[in-house]
Amino acid sequence: MRKNIKYALCCLCIVPTLLFAGHGKGTSGPDYLAISETIADGKWEHPYLLFDNRSKQAMLDRVKNDPEYAQIMDLLLQQGRRIMLNTAEPQKVFNDPASRYYQLPSWESYMGFYLGGAQLLAFLYQMTDDEAYAQKAFRYADKLCELEGWVAGAHRFDVIYPRVWPYGAGDDEVVFSFDISTGDCALGLALVYDWIYPAINKAQRDRIRGGLLENAILRVRGSWEYHWWASAEKCNWAAICYGGVGLAALSLLTEDPNLTDVVARSCEGFAKMVSNYGDDNGWAEGRSYAFYGIRDAIAFPDAVKRLTGNKLDLFDAPGWKHPADFALFGLTGAFNDGAAAGPVGFSYTYNKLVTESRDETAMYYLQTYLSGKNRSHSMWELIWSRPTDVKAVKPPVASNYFPSIDWAFMRRDFDEGVQVAVKCAPADDPHHGHLDAGSFILTRNADVIVGEVEQRFYDQFFFNDLRFDYLYVRSLGHNVVHVNGEEQMIAKRKDQPRRKDIGGKIERFDASPDCDYTIMDATKAYPGKQLKEWKRTIVLDKENDIVLILDRVACNRGDKIDALFHPVAAATVNSDGKTVRFTGKSGQTAMEMRPLLNTPFRLTSQTQYAVRVVKDDPVQAIPCLYLTLQAPSAGTVIGTAFYPGELKGFDVSLDESGKYPVIRYTVKGKAYACEFQEKEVIFSKT
Repeated sequence: MRKNIKYALCCLCIVPTLLFAGHGKGTSGPDYLAISETIADGKWEHPYLLFDNRSKQAMLDRVKNDPEYAQIMDLLLQQGRRIMLNTAEPQKVFNDPASRYYQLPSWESYMGFYLGGAQLLAFLYQMTDDEAYAQKAFRYADKLCELEGWVAGAHRFDVIYPRVWPYGAGDDEVVFSFDISTGDCALGLALVYDWIYPAINKAQRDRIRGGLLENAILRVRGSWEYHWWASAEKCNWAAICYGGVGLAALSLLTEDPNLTDVVARSCEGFAKMVSNYGDDNGWAEGRSYAFYGIRDAIAFPDAVKRLTGNKLDLFDAPGWKHPADFALFGLTGAFNDGAAAGPVGFSYTYNKLVTESRDETAMYYLQTYLSGKNRSHSMWELIWSRPTDVKAVKPPVASNYFPSIDWAFMRRDFDEGVQVAVKCAPADDPHHGHLDAGSFILTRNADVIVGEVEQRFYDQFFFNDLRFDYLYVRSLGHNVVHVNGEEQMIAKRKDQPRRKDIGGKIERFDASPDCDYTIMDATKAYPGKQLKEWKRTIVLDKENDIVLILDRVACNRGDKIDALFHPVAAATVNSDGKTVRFTGKSGQTAMEMRPLLNTPFRLTSQTQYAVRVVKDDPVQAIPCLYLTLQAPSAGTVIGTAFYPGELKGFDVSLDESGKYPVIRYTVKGKAYACEFQEKEVIFSKT
């Protein structure tokens, strides 16, 4: 039984202002309701959400005077012409909860056809004043309004009820009438309503207004606490859902000024979500989801800022002062679900974030990685144009540590040489996090040498309690250490208390011109029955593109220790059984790996299997390199060296004769040494 039932009953007798008492007068936060009510007092004429008739002229001027914007507009007109001529429309489809088995999200495609078409046509009406666009935009919107709901089948009770919920959500979740598909549809239709309003009649307006109320606003108004995403502020859903319903309420204020309570609650929820970006811009769900949640949803804070005359600025959050840091420094950080290396995001989203933050590093990311063929050619690029008054400045140091999430990145430059991404974080995200404390990803130029098991299309069981049996998630699928097969622990299961003491920690990160290093302690990620302690230090020699790993493992003498390395590049164990050769995309040897131990070991390539409940490609065969040994004592030191395959005369060894282990190596006649002390690494060359 929910603890807040008494509160909910009391709310029936209390004015709506008390819903926001925590942010009222006399507190440090804004009074969301009071400020939202000032919006309803305004004399707005559609369009007013993202632009009005006066500010629209700036877009038209850009199209007229800038060849790149003119090209985008020409493309949009051609796409609009195609839609206007098209008489073939998709048949209404069954919203199948098991659609992920077939990997064909046909219902989502059905919605996307009409929503995308309606938005584009509505925008073209605003840009051309041709009412034919507005009328067909309405017809597409009408198709969405006739649906009984906008919730994807994969998010209905049948599938989502057994989910292991994100941080902040409770286990007792039974209401699933609003999801990210709802949020996306609400946001899109709000814009359509705002843009075609002058060209449609009252009945047509009421049709869209009714759809927004029935399928979005009234599903949460007065019942926010029953929707799990409303309290899951560290989850990407929060931005999408709050942004969608918030913009829907804003679009209807001219007819329903009493909806300011929905605007206020959406502001509050969106602000809490943004506050969970670390001051360093880190996001625990990973790089893909750091962007996915905010992509189009920032239309809501944009509209709020405009309509309140800057009184409510949801962009003014510590984690968005440098809004592209995680995207830029994390270029090789393909950790967690939806993992992706390389640039993330749409150019227009970062156009807006740079405009708001004035951050020169974000502008560098935008110009370097989201330009040319990577630049969006959508209507959003015209709405949120690229700022011309912010200088692009490349960070002087390409390495970075994100203490808010315990991820770190080591490199000499962003797009060349060897790069190492490491993660040793608390296990506080059961929704998209993995059991991978101490894992790493090693990349050289365009080749990922050692990395993550490829994350493919989700099946319908991936987020329930079976999640921790998937190779993608469990520690067996990551580049970590096991003793006697003991894997890392699960901090949160369905209907079980959340443990807050599980996971790892980056103890020290250091970047210098010669080398970077990261010291990690992943001991608390394990149950402690077999593995008593595991500390890993990774060093990058920037001059020579050499990576050194030192693992300190405490366990019982004679225990079996496995250090796992998942090759992404083609890997071959040499006939001597002591080195591995990695072949890059060019067909040339990209890197080699050599274990460094003063005790017998075996180096083998084995096959793991990743199983999914899908019709096609249900089983993946995953290669994994196993470095296996019997612990010679209660404390075992394992060294591993990765080095360019073209290095000639490279010699490397592990010296344990002194107080601290030392890895020594020679390159082109120069001698190098790394002394691995407990709290630092002493790097020297002669």
